[in-house]
Amino acid sequence: MAISMAAIAWQDEAECKGQPLYLFYGPGEGEDRETAKQKERRIQEAKSFCGSCEVRAECLEYQFRFAGQYGVAGGLDEDERKLYRRRKLRSDLKKKKGKAS
Repeated sequence: MAISMAAIAWQDEAECKGQPLYLFYGPGEGEDRETAKQKERRIQEAKSFCGSCEVRAECLEYQFRFAGQYGVAGGLDEDERKLYRRRKLRSDLKKKKGKAS
């Protein structure tokens, strides 16, 4: 799926712009693995940029639509995004059922 420049224009306004990708995605292939404590610290540091970010919602939406399941985006880590998505799907289903009645 091709991504247009308009679809990522929000990235110029992101609080995390210029930060190393490692901070949001962890070590890459061939790099030393991080301990659970190191991962927790890294994730908290990554999330610290999201709290005051004006494009947090756009970032989260982008992660759901294009970027996949890994890393910190929109202030949520992988597990939090899974939970968020499940809750949103349930909510959307309830709304649809309510309209069909």
